[in-house]
Amino acid sequence: MFNLYYLLHKKALKGISNYLSNLRLFSRNARLFLIGTFFMGMGFSGFMLLFNLYLKEFGFAESHIGNIISASTLGTLLMAIPASILIRRIPIKRLLILATPVTMLSAILQVTVPSYYLIIAFGFTAGMARVFSQVVAGPFFMRNSGDKERPYLFSLQFATMLVAGIIGNLCGGFLPEIIERTGAVPYLAYRYTLYIFAGLVLAALIPYFLIREKPVGKVERLKLLSGKLLLKLFTPNLIVGIGAGLSVPFLNLYFKEVFSSATRSIGFFYSLQQLLMITGLLIAPVLAERIGKIRTVAISQLLSIPFLIILGISRSLVIAVFAFLFRAALMNMGQPLFTNFAMEKVKPDEQPLTNALLTVAFTTGWGASASIGGILIEHLSYSVPFFVTSALYFIATMVLFVLFGRNNCK
Repeated sequence: MFNLYYLLHKKALKGISNYLSNLRLFSRNARLFLIGTFFMGMGFSGFMLLFNLYLKEFGFAESHIGNIISASTLGTLLMAIPASILIRRIPIKRLLILATPVTMLSAILQVTVPSYYLIIAFGFTAGMARVFSQVVAGPFFMRNSGDKERPYLFSLQFATMLVAGIIGNLCGGFLPEIIERTGAVPYLAYRYTLYIFAGLVLAALIPYFLIREKPVGKVERLKLLSGKLLLKLFTPNLIVGIGAGLSVPFLNLYFKEVFSSATRSIGFFYSLQQLLMITGLLIAPVLAERIGKIRTVAISQLLSIPFLIILGISRSLVIAVFAFLFRAALMNMGQPLFTNFAMEKVKPDEQPLTNALLTVAFTTGWGASASIGGILIEHLSYSVPFFVTSALYFIATMVLFVLFGRNNCK
């Protein structure tokens, strides 16, 4: 018994030592990028948690909030492919230093101006600038890491975003109440808190300025995917995006309006959601090794559907929170696997464009349906978008099986 304990303990220590040795291989640039990722993650998570609540408190209807979300998404959509082209020609440090202040300023203006149409305009600008932080990580890590530590670097970057999200959501839940105690009315408490989170986004500039990046080398001519393969990869993400846009952007409002949840409670719910997402993401690769990437994606998506339906019919806060947590963990655990699957299906020089097109597919669906989701909620109820989302997730899963059948599930 003692020998078994000793062997297990020794093996665990060796595993931890091996993990830490790979972390030590991270380049200076990679470490600085991860610090920037942390500030961006905190800023974005807190801002997105409160922005809808601020708009509602300010007096906007759900349909108007949906249009504002769509405008930001449209900006991201239109800039995704140009961004993937720019990062092949311009140093990523320069792009981040230019895009980050634009993102911050647009966010501040969104919560400062009273005009609905100006909020839409600045949301569009914020979406265009924010896309750079979404698409540069992969190419940056490829340029600033070796084969040995690269998998650890990608994993740690995603984990950093989730941890930053947990902190951002917790702070977003408590800060408005603290500011209200100074005498600020609720919408101003939200506004001042949103200023703080916009400032955290700007703080990412400090590590970005310290990055030392080599000039971009000779750029080869961009190659395009075959239309048939592109359509097959594009379609499932598009349908999922349409379904998600109908309901997911309004989940914070759902808890606020249906259950009268306090802002601090909503922030806590979202932090718990991030923790369960981390768990799901750790389980997903193990399942993929046993049953294949596509089957793992499909099964996790199907299992998330009952929890969406529960959100639509539940009148119990405890049950709704339970469904909210497990829906997110199941639906998101397979998405990195599908991206990985897509990257393996194309040639290396086609991967940046493929990644951008997957982003475009999801963003197109999200942007097109967010306005519709707001209208459905305003004129019918929160339940209807949940039911429609469930149906679309089911359709997306069936399409996934049809396009990438048994012979392609690995």
